[in-house]
Amino acid sequence: MPSTDTDKRSNTRQLGRLGVLIPGVILCVFFMASVLAILVSRETASAQTLVAVSKQSEDRITFIQGATEEFLEMGLRTRLQQLISSLAADNDLLSIHIVDENNKVLASSRLADIGLSWQALQQDYQQPFIEAVRRTQRLASYHDVEHDFLEIYASLCGEVRPDRLRTNACGFISYRVDIKPHMQAATLALRDKSTYYILGMASVVLVSLSLIHVLVTRRTRRIAALLKQFGEGNRSARISVDRKDEISDLGHSINKLLDEIVEDEKAIRDGHERLHALFDNVIDSVIVINEKGIIENANPATQQIFGYSPEEMVGKNISLLMPETERSKHDDYLSRYCKNGDKNILGAGRQVEGLHKSGERFPAELAISEMHVRGERLFTGILRDISEQVAMSQKMKQAYEELSEAHASLEESARTDKLTEIYNRGYFDTVLLDEIMRSTRHKDPLSLMLLDVDYFKRYNDHYGHLEGDSCLKEIAQILQQVFKRSGEFVARYGGEEFAVILPHCDEEISMSRAHAVLRTVWDSAIPHVKSAIADRITVSIGVVTYTPASIKPVDPVKLIKSADEMLYKSKAAGRNQAYNMVMDQATQNTAEGSGLSAPSFVYKSNEA
Repeated sequence: MPSTDTDKRSNTRQLGRLGVLIPGVILCVFFMASVLAILVSRETASAQTLVAVSKQSEDRITFIQGATEEFLEMGLRTRLQQLISSLAADNDLLSIHIVDENNKVLASSRLADIGLSWQALQQDYQQPFIEAVRRTQRLASYHDVEHDFLEIYASLCGEVRPDRLRTNACGFISYRVDIKPHMQAATLALRDKSTYYILGMASVVLVSLSLIHVLVTRRTRRIAALLKQFGEGNRSARISVDRKDEISDLGHSINKLLDEIVEDEKAIRDGHERLHALFDNVIDSVIVINEKGIIENANPATQQIFGYSPEEMVGKNISLLMPETERSKHDDYLSRYCKNGDKNILGAGRQVEGLHKSGERFPAELAISEMHVRGERLFTGILRDISEQVAMSQKMKQAYEELSEAHASLEESARTDKLTEIYNRGYFDTVLLDEIMRSTRHKDPLSLMLLDVDYFKRYNDHYGHLEGDSCLKEIAQILQQVFKRSGEFVARYGGEEFAVILPHCDEEISMSRAHAVLRTVWDSAIPHVKSAIADRITVSIGVVTYTPASIKPVDPVKLIKSADEMLYKSKAAGRNQAYNMVMDQATQNTAEGSGLSAPSFVYKSNEA
């Protein structure tokens, strides 16, 4: 099990590094936490300082706003300037300007600015803030991030000039403070706090690392050493579990895992032994090739099928076992499969042709599977000689063909009249029903013709039954000659009666065909000296024409009965003639058509 031992040694080395990894992780976490805490504290201190300076400046400008309004009301401008000069002594103050409603500077921390227009001062005022302060009488602050100062604006409208409230005719106060001194003080305070924080955290980390070294690192190294022994082959090596803590629980789990590994190795060895026994004793040929088509292994059954021993085949190309016609294709086919990955050849069995050592070809069934072993692509083919099955299959195929022919012949015989060799009454009933359904669907006319040999009983009595049979055969042949269009159907209806089904035939066409039958039978001149109407065989015909008018088909019995009535009418009218009837499909009543009995179709002996 080389790969398993390699994995075990790798896991042992990883466990041995645990004593270095855990302190390293703790130091990294400590460093990141310290940096993050300092950054957060710095941002927090900056925000708090800016809020405090803003509050202090707003209080100051509110004081200045009130004092200015008092001094201006009493006319004490000098006192106002003294107040501003005293405030200018603050180390964080950059400038104070008090501007009247005429935009003139009344007082300033810079004496040179007094009396000037505020637009002429060399100071960047925020005019939108000034206009908003004059209009709303509220404080407005502006933080200049680039130069790090804060500027507060306040109006001078108040109660002194109520008529000018919420207009731009008010004065304003500008108070500009330098934020840098405040930020520096906050940074010094934060630095002192951070120093104490870092020292405290460092002490905690050192204590933690010492405890980890005592409680974890030394014990994990012992575990790593034991796993190394196990990986080198000592399958009895186990971890001593002498405490009740997490490391002991880990040792207990590792011992359980080692026991499972030992059991799995035993199961794998047993499986390999069973697999080799199966490989050597299976009756099918099992051949393993690589992606170049070279045989790497073969079982003993292969020799019985191909004639080569496994030793003769190993190292040879698989084309050795193929007929010449397939050898040139195989390597190219295998190469293309490895590139394109056509999965159709895998799994399902297919029939191939094998080549025996003697040069004899034989049919075989082949199933191919693909596997990867240590990074190498291999193909396993399981092959079975099916010569006997193929021979049996061919015999069964031949027997099936013979049986099919016999069945077809029997089926044809079952629907054929044995005497006349035309269709019989049973098949006539089936075809008539199909034609009625087809006629109804397509609204096509359908005619049914029934004909009877005149005085046939006298013919039989005089000439004998054998001659009677010959007469019926000849009538059947005449009908087949007359009715040979596609779809026309001739059958023996029973005794000396015959039936003809005429698709797509209306009354006129069907009568024309009936007359053709009368003429042909007459012209055949089959002698019949006992006939009461002629010296030859004649027939009487009854025809019914069905023209669909709805989706409901006509009853076949009704159609046959109507044709039979017309046949009876022909006999009653003197025989050797045809009568036709048109069926009203809506009511399924019958009505005789015009000109159903024409003298020209009656043939007498004296007219012959």
